[in-house]
Amino acid sequence: MNRLNYDYQGPFLKNNGRFYINEKRKAQMLTFSCSGFEVVFYGTKLEAYFIATEYGKKDGEGAIAVVIDETPFSQAKKVVLDKPEALYTLAKDLELGIHHLKVYRRTESACSHMGWQYLVTDGEFRPLVSKKRLQIEFYGDSITAGNGVEGILGDDNFETRTENALISYAALTSEKLGADFAIVAIGGYPLYKSPWTVLPVIKNIPQMFAFADYDWSTDFTNYISWDNHKFVPDIVVINLGTNDDQYLNALSSSEVVKEEEAFCVALRDFIQQIKSTYRQTKIILTISMIQVQIVEGLIRKVSQEYQKDVYFLKFDSLSAGGFMPNGGHPNAQMHVAASEQLATFIKSII
Repeated sequence: MNRLNYDYQGPFLKNNGRFYINEKRKAQMLTFSCSGFEVVFYGTKLEAYFIATEYGKKDGEGAIAVVIDETPFSQAKKVVLDKPEALYTLAKDLELGIHHLKVYRRTESACSHMGWQYLVTDGEFRPLVSKKRLQIEFYGDSITAGNGVEGILGDDNFETRTENALISYAALTSEKLGADFAIVAIGGYPLYKSPWTVLPVIKNIPQMFAFADYDWSTDFTNYISWDNHKFVPDIVVINLGTNDDQYLNALSSSEVVKEEEAFCVALRDFIQQIKSTYRQTKIILTISMIQVQIVEGLIRKVSQEYQKDVYFLKFDSLSAGGFMPNGGHPNAQMHVAASEQLATFIKSII
């Protein structure tokens, strides 16, 4: 077999992260950050026919990252989806033989829709070898989505050009641990409340727990559901609260105490939702890849209410220093530092 269509499910294809089948467009849609797929093929070349929206827009154009064989995530090939639909070469001129290729969505789902209709190789697809790996699920905001991670001095505004979830702390941690991973992360979104989500119907990340996809028009009547049993994580990492901190800091002293408690209630509810769905998972609550003032203490306090399987980790990545792009987002060195800290912490609890 030298071609796989969008609706294929079998030993020649492994899905990573969340996705759904769009029968109208005849495409398998890659949704949240780092969603994608992997295949093994014998040959020298692999192409994929992709559809995409927001092409040509600085704040919306989608892109994927292609990992070939043992290429590290930091050196993955970037492919910009700059047309409404087209055949893209993912790999070519490889030595004739067996190759393992992985595709990950670099940009977040709120920016664009993208999906593939078929894959084709000059050789033939081979079955993937199934083996048990550590599974990690990440819930976060623009930090986890890799907003600005490829930014350089002067990149002060959001552009998908500088966004790359595959070199975020989440992906790099998973790479270090040899883990399968999934990400649910949207820029500007909180655990509880954010100044950036006043207008959308969906107000926070916990509301997306069973969503297969999200964009700014998603609401409770049109969302595409996700079966959480398709990916049951051993570890759940919650890196939320940075946007909540901005919301809380803008309140008057008479309002903030009540809303601090509401934040804690929202965190307890999310922990319970996760624990009731994933019975054996361990939950790590993280914060401080961007400086916060209020929520660190709240998150730490809630974590201490649990006797087991809920942990708190404050990131030290700001100490890496350097320019913080896109209005103060972590740079690449900060993500590397955070991934090293988180990978070490995960090893200590498993």
